[in-house]
Amino acid sequence: MDRSWLGRAEIRPKTDVVAGSMVTLTLTYTVGRFGIDDGGSIRIARRSVCDSERPQLRDPQASGYTTVATTGDVRLIARYDDRGHIRPWRGALQIDVRDGSLREGDTITVIFGDRSGGGPGIRMQTFREAEHIFKVLVDCFGTGRFEEIEESPCIRVIGGPADEIQVAAPSDAVAGTPIPVTVRGLDTWGNRSDGYRGRVSFSSSDPDASLPGEYQFTGEDRGARRFDGVVLNSPGLHTISVRDDGGREALSNPIVVRRERPRLRLFWGDIHGQTKQTVGTGTLDEYFSFARDVAALDFSGWQGNDFQVTRELWREAREATRRFNEPGRFVTFLGYEWSGLTPAGGDHNIYYLGDEGEIHRSNHWLIDDKSDLDTDRYPISELWRTFRGRRDVMAVAHVGGRHANLDYFDPERVPLIEVHSHHGTFEWFLEEALRRGLRVGFVANSDDHTCRPGLTYPSDRFCTRGGYVGAYAPELTREALWEALWRRRCYATTGERIILWVEVDRHPMGEEFEGGAPPNISVKVHGTAPLHEVEVKRGVETIYRHPFAEPRGEEDRLIKIEWSGVRVRSRPKRVDWTGGLHLDRGRIVSYSAFAFDYPDQGVRRVSNQRLEWTSTTGGDPDGVILRLDAPDDAEVHFYSKPVSFTFKPRDVGYEPMVIDAGGVNQRVKVSEISGGDLPRSLEFRYVDGHPKPGVNPYWVRVVQSDGAMAWSSPVYFNYKDH
Repeated sequence: MDRSWLGRAEIRPKTDVVAGSMVTLTLTYTVGRFGIDDGGSIRIARRSVCDSERPQLRDPQASGYTTVATTGDVRLIARYDDRGHIRPWRGALQIDVRDGSLREGDTITVIFGDRSGGGPGIRMQTFREAEHIFKVLVDCFGTGRFEEIEESPCIRVIGGPADEIQVAAPSDAVAGTPIPVTVRGLDTWGNRSDGYRGRVSFSSSDPDASLPGEYQFTGEDRGARRFDGVVLNSPGLHTISVRDDGGREALSNPIVVRRERPRLRLFWGDIHGQTKQTVGTGTLDEYFSFARDVAALDFSGWQGNDFQVTRELWREAREATRRFNEPGRFVTFLGYEWSGLTPAGGDHNIYYLGDEGEIHRSNHWLIDDKSDLDTDRYPISELWRTFRGRRDVMAVAHVGGRHANLDYFDPERVPLIEVHSHHGTFEWFLEEALRRGLRVGFVANSDDHTCRPGLTYPSDRFCTRGGYVGAYAPELTREALWEALWRRRCYATTGERIILWVEVDRHPMGEEFEGGAPPNISVKVHGTAPLHEVEVKRGVETIYRHPFAEPRGEEDRLIKIEWSGVRVRSRPKRVDWTGGLHLDRGRIVSYSAFAFDYPDQGVRRVSNQRLEWTSTTGGDPDGVILRLDAPDDAEVHFYSKPVSFTFKPRDVGYEPMVIDAGGVNQRVKVSEISGGDLPRSLEFRYVDGHPKPGVNPYWVRVVQSDGAMAWSSPVYFNYKDH
């Protein structure tokens, strides 16, 4: 339909904009054929996931300053509202026309980041986007109905200069057999650096490895390149190192090299994310190619909110999923997010084994075509009834803005629940499932909205990195991964390739069995950073904390204070922990921040007895590690918005002191930890001498020094007490 009568708009400059940079952008709207009446308006809306600085219209010397002007003889009233338009275009600058009317050809000029008053400009969003649109809508007649102009202006947002390099490799290798290795340059915000031109060289902990020669990145690489033909020849645990000519260094994830191919191999996936067709950014092709070529994942899936998935989009999703599926290289799963309200079931990710699965939405709320309303299923129990008896469909209980309602749990359909995503860390959800006696496995994904599946960094209201699901399967095919997920032979991480294997009496994670003797629990962990905690859990109870991190004396002793949790189960979840601590006697010799996610958050020293921090959590931990020189009667006063308390350092032991802070899983943990070199790998066995009669879910929780976490799926041991 011709919309030229609504006017036109352009934006200057038209050059690429670097993610996270300070800019000045001038948008000029030229009024169309009808003009704009007194009481009419225009809106300039941005995507819901855009985390560009909020425009402000008051302080010309502050960042974000935005001005509006017109060639017409009218008065303009401008305001910005974070909920000023309709999802997926929520934030909007609205400009109302008053005291006259605008004629055809008049202009309205908006300067985002106006520097004329001394301000620094406006900060652009922190993630790349090939088509960053300024959606212009017009209400010519002042009726409250806004229509989009024919072509809204857009710019391209690219990655900035490389801040770091990373190298990703498979977790399994056979000696003498080539494996692929991916090297990427990332900017401050975790974007691939479009302009990265480093010359990289390789080395390995395997002295007999066959490695690529030096390589100079080019413009065609766009910051990431896959190197085939890397060969590790010595069995054992190895890593690959990369260094560039700018002094940047990277160490790969751990790689287990065996003499022969194992029966089960470890594959990495992120099977939940969205694109611009629903509430995210980027196209389906950009999404899948990023997961394969930049994040170097083994498998992936797209999960659009069902109430925005039109029949045409569902056809596109099926086609892209089919086209990108390449067994042995990269596997894709077809699916969508059933996005009904929590009282009717809440968010669940639906997956199909094949390419031709149908979509049964929760509703058609943002879909104009209502001709297939009869295919909707609401509440989610109606969906379970529709899928009854099928093994080519599975669901994962998800926590996003809404959370899955476990009142509707169906063991025939839901083998897995999600413990971590871009929205945060949801140990409360895991614990609820276990308290209910549900037999589920644990996974993590990203629910990426920024077209970075498998490499999702915090942005705006998304407060953590995206997660991974690690699955043990005999081969990289849909069928093999499907079997692994259904059997819960999988686990969750916060986005790192931590190798974790747990078995109970030789039964691997996910299995169910029964017996009459105390179970023998075997654990193997190979981390991507030094380990801080490895706990064996029985249900929600910690039954064993491996003592590898215990201090070896007072000189080796550090005190670790970490806080975590969410405000509520729904949105917004984030908890503001801004606060500090004060030591009343002695001094803080040194301190280090633990697991902070945002560049603008952290810890600062006020004095030798006082620290302050800015911190928010979405279930994930933040914290501080202290080395103190203090007398026995010294006290530390901890204060924050959720909770304040006092403790004596002399009373702190290896077993954590836990202080409840309200909310959902809001807590502070205080414990001692070794200040020496901590291992990245552990292997141990533990016998639970006191299993409870009935089903005992045994699983392992891992925390690294960088705050990264992993959760094994439970082994369900039914103890028959004779």
